[in-house]
Amino acid sequence: MSPRGSKILLIALLIANVLLLAGLLGAYGPEPLSGLFESQREPQRVDQQVRGERMELLPREGAPAPAAPAPRSAAPGTVTLASAPAGTCMEMGGFTAQTVLRARDDLAAIAAGNALPVDQFERSEQVRWWVHLPAQATRENADRKLAELRRRKVTDVSVVNSDDPESFTVSLGLFRERERADRFLETLRGQGVRTALVSDAPRTVARQWLRVPNADEAVRARMDEVRQRYGAEVMQECKGGMQARGERGVGVAG
Repeated sequence: MSPRGSKILLIALLIANVLLLAGLLGAYGPEPLSGLFESQREPQRVDQQVRGERMELLPREGAPAPAAPAPRSAAPGTVTLASAPAGTCMEMGGFTAQTVLRARDDLAAIAAGNALPVDQFERSEQVRWWVHLPAQATRENADRKLAELRRRKVTDVSVVNSDDPESFTVSLGLFRERERADRFLETLRGQGVRTALVSDAPRTVARQWLRVPNADEAVRARMDEVRQRYGAEVMQECKGGMQARGERGVGVAG
């Protein structure tokens, strides 16, 4: 070999040794030769394999499927009028002689031209709580109280004689439950009637009731609206038989 060739070979070996030493020292990364043996698609495939958010665990064959989430129920404690069967006989009561007439007319208007039988009857009930004004010494004083109440839009009232024939009391309502009497008293105070009070006075009274023999869901909903509008206490399915004990038929609206 000529001196020139030997010199070139020596330089090449020196450069190779320098590159090898740099590789051993980590100048080209931990795996400098790995890129020579991988295709251009390998990094993408490996990345897809380790991305956990794309993985999905499949159930074993024959394993039961997960149960579907239960539907949300209605608010606890709520009761709908639709719980009664369609075409159920419904009745509501606790009306006074004045309010029952307006309630009956409202029910008859529900049918919008079609006949809707509405039976009116009396039922004897035991009441205990009496909402009234303080007794007045003369009928004239009681009549002035009546006029003042009507100006305040309190119209379902009457004047009664107590045990003392010289005493006149303006009666505002009779209730079976103290809670309802107290609520009514608060309503009166909101209308500006400040002197009304509640007395414990048990007695048997004849209350007015309305009955719809064949009430579907829509009619039952309207019946409940009428009941609340005129202060009736009870709405229920008809008692056994069209006329129970203690009832007296009054009239029929159709």
